[in-house]
Amino acid sequence: MARALITGAAGQDGYFLSRLLKSKGYEVHGLDRPGAEDRMESIEPARRWNASLLDDGALRELLSQVSPDEIYHLAAFSFVLTSADQEKSVLKNNLEATHSLLSASRELLPSSRFCFAGSAEVFGNPDHSPQSESSAIRPVTVYGVTKAACQHLMGVYRQQGYFACTATLFNHESSRRSGQFVTQKIVKTAIAIQQGKASEIRLGSMDAVRDWGYAGDYVEAMWRMLQGSEPRDYVIATGHGHTVQDFAELVFTKLGLNLQDWLIIDPELVRPPEAFPRIGDASRIKEDLGWQPVMSFEDLVDEMVQSALHSQ
Repeated sequence: MARALITGAAGQDGYFLSRLLKSKGYEVHGLDRPGAEDRMESIEPARRWNASLLDDGALRELLSQVSPDEIYHLAAFSFVLTSADQEKSVLKNNLEATHSLLSASRELLPSSRFCFAGSAEVFGNPDHSPQSESSAIRPVTVYGVTKAACQHLMGVYRQQGYFACTATLFNHESSRRSGQFVTQKIVKTAIAIQQGKASEIRLGSMDAVRDWGYAGDYVEAMWRMLQGSEPRDYVIATGHGHTVQDFAELVFTKLGLNLQDWLIIDPELVRPPEAFPRIGDASRIKEDLGWQPVMSFEDLVDEMVQSALHSQ
């Protein structure tokens, strides 16, 4: 039986990846930071571990005990940074922790395979659209810098003979998406308006374009990456862009509401316009591994709305 270790297992992607691997007969081990015990209950892995990736001794003991064939490194801090201390925390928990896990995995489990959950944030403000594996990496946020540095680390270890690769994930959503993201904010606020619990929705750049996919599809792409004959980095995306306006109107329409009756544009939420939208070109993984997204944008929105309604 193949054995897999998932870091950040209590998050959205950890949930879907755990379910996918269990359906394929894997023994799944989920790792998340201390304090995530309640959220870890929902993924039902073979064993749940709570430890810091920055604790080198505990990390090495865990790897020795689990001895995974595949390691999916999803854990990362991604909140909006408002202070220098938060920037230091993100650098430590994203970059330093990834290096610790990567180096220990190669040393202790040289035949294991390692997939790092990267981000389209590495492209910063792109000078063309869509973006592919050959697009320039020039992040404009500290979070993006950590993802870019980790992606380069995968390349260094790959050159040294270790099976390490980066899945450059564009925006991917589901009903398990954190409420801090605009998609869930729209869904939850729209339902509150329908139920008479809210009287407005405040949004910013309605023309901002995003390439939104379904998290369940994207974790399958990561799994396929570790089944390949050689480690390669891949962009994971739908290739289709939709505006925040598109998303919000679809949500409100599904709930029998007119968005314009409730929408307030908050100047503090408006961002400078993007010359080229962040849309991914996933041609390489489609050609190499046969992966392509299954769930449509409309079905994704419907899944998020229906799940939120049922959880009321």
